[in-house]
Amino acid sequence: MRENRKIAHLGGDMPHPQSLPSAADSVISAPPPQSQPAEPCSRPASLPNYFTSEEVAARYTKVRPFFHQEALRRLCGVAAIERFHRALDVGCGTGQSSIALSSIADRVIAMDASQEMLNHAPSLPNVSYRLGVAEQLDFPAGEFDLVSASSALHWFDQERFFSQCRKVLAPAGLLAVCNDHFTTHMQDAPACTRWMRTRFAKRFPSPRRGMRDIDERKALDAGFTVAHRSSFTHLVCFSREEFIAYLLTRSNTLAALQRGDQAEASVAEWLGRELAPILPDGVSGQFLFKCNLWLLR
Repeated sequence: MRENRKIAHLGGDMPHPQSLPSAADSVISAPPPQSQPAEPCSRPASLPNYFTSEEVAARYTKVRPFFHQEALRRLCGVAAIERFHRALDVGCGTGQSSIALSSIADRVIAMDASQEMLNHAPSLPNVSYRLGVAEQLDFPAGEFDLVSASSALHWFDQERFFSQCRKVLAPAGLLAVCNDHFTTHMQDAPACTRWMRTRFAKRFPSPRRGMRDIDERKALDAGFTVAHRSSFTHLVCFSREEFIAYLLTRSNTLAALQRGDQAEASVAEWLGRELAPILPDGVSGQFLFKCNLWLLR
């Protein structure tokens, strides 16, 4: 069964990810996922891809927060646009952002650099998937009236990405960027913040990656202006087991596993011991996430 972390205070009648079949096994009559870009993909050498495991992709689908509906609702409100004709979802991962986009766009092309992540993306009648990288958007000029990137910008070469977005966007098109991250805070549990910033950070330091926020100078150089920037917070409910699974989808832990420094079983065991005093058996916590939003024209 597909699961996905709901966030507090979000409503609406959009289908939730766990109710949707994956692109790999769906019987919905829809264009099949595309996994052949026009040219070979090239990824910035300094930014490795930690999301090329079926196990990681399956876990990502189950425990990553589904904040995308609220983010797009806010950005559409700012833009005063209710619907788009063609949207491009860059760095779509397992398709959470694509689900949200499918409700406001007639047609969505969703792309990611990991075939394993795409294998777990849901099939929807107006969404098709493509293997590709943000720095190489092989589409005709002016093809889209919306390009969106959700929690993926820190894996992009922003200069090349913005240049490619400028090319594929229609003259009045919009670029929407949102980055959601865990603040280290658990409601009514200051010990969680101390643990995240000390013991967890020491054992699993952040790997090399790009800026999480937009480099506005590079966006300006590509011909964009920042029309809006804002943020909102939301709570995600995790049991200890679910929080461990979430931590095992973060690049901190994935980098250590990829280097072979530690085995996944030992990492999970260590996390379980460390978190037991903070999240005892049978207890769930409310974890604070923050989503930063930008709208560029």
